[in-house]
Amino acid sequence: MKKEIPCHLIAGFSGSGKTTFIKQLLTYKPSGEKWAVLVNESGNSNYPHTHYQANNIFIKEVHGGCLCCSAGMPFRVALNNLLKQVNPDRLFIEPAGAGHLANIQKLLQGQFYQPVLQLKAVICLLSEEQLADNRYAENEGYLKLIAQADKVCIKNNLTADLAIKMADKYGKPFYLLQGTKQDLDFITQP
Repeated sequence: MKKEIPCHLIAGFSGSGKTTFIKQLLTYKPSGEKWAVLVNESGNSNYPHTHYQANNIFIKEVHGGCLCCSAGMPFRVALNNLLKQVNPDRLFIEPAGAGHLANIQKLLQGQFYQPVLQLKAVICLLSEEQLADNRYAENEGYLKLIAQADKVCIKNNLTADLAIKMADKYGKPFYLLQGTKQDLDFITQP
């Protein structure tokens, strides 16, 4: 089994664009590598497994509740199986919308996974629509998700002025996603 596999935790509320963002990142996979995605099952899978598997990208869904609340057995079994069976060069984890990232981070940085996984900066994706809606922007769970992230990203065309205003409001800089390989470079930096 590989050591220090780069592991990216991509969080955000439902509708923030997590799956779309991960699918974009997967297009930048070098041909000689195997990448894997551990995704919280939330109804319909938006990952075409057969297409990805043919390109050395492996998708594993966790059933039985959200990843962070079930950071116990279902999550561990799925993660262990993915690491043993695929032995990926890079791993993306996509928790459900209102994830408690601290539980997942604690597990991934624990004694068992620390030698195997290298947890990169935790990413929280936000959408411009959600930021403009007080039901999200003032929601305790939404604010906790932002607070637990290392980097906050937004997928839509947010103006620079609004990005600065939001960064001030939430106490974190906002990265405006480019829709290019620069996004992968950004999330891999410390």
